[in-house]
Amino acid sequence: MRKVTQQIANAFAQGNKMTIGNTVTDGNAVMLHGNCIAEKDPWGNITMSLAGWNTPTTRERLNGIAEVLGLKARFTKRGNWAYLNGRPVQNNLWYPVHGKTAS
Repeated sequence: MRKVTQQIANAFAQGNKMTIGNTVTDGNAVMLHGNCIAEKDPWGNITMSLAGWNTPTTRERLNGIAEVLGLKARFTKRGNWAYLNGRPVQNNLWYPVHGKTAS
């Protein structure tokens, strides 16, 4: 895991604000290049999105956040397609990965 990912993920997990380069968290959401890629609601539910960008950096940030939070969520790519835990996902949709709405 990249150092920036570790630091942002820790801040997000603790509900703290932090900005490092192109990644920002206000403690409730994580933005990469201005695109929201992870959010948590008041009940602790976590949702994640590739925000239309199935890039190595986006997947690495999301996977790092999941790891820090102890979630069983892993974004991967095969060919041109994105996957979450081995299931195909769309690049622009949100997926619950923790809490009451997790599948």
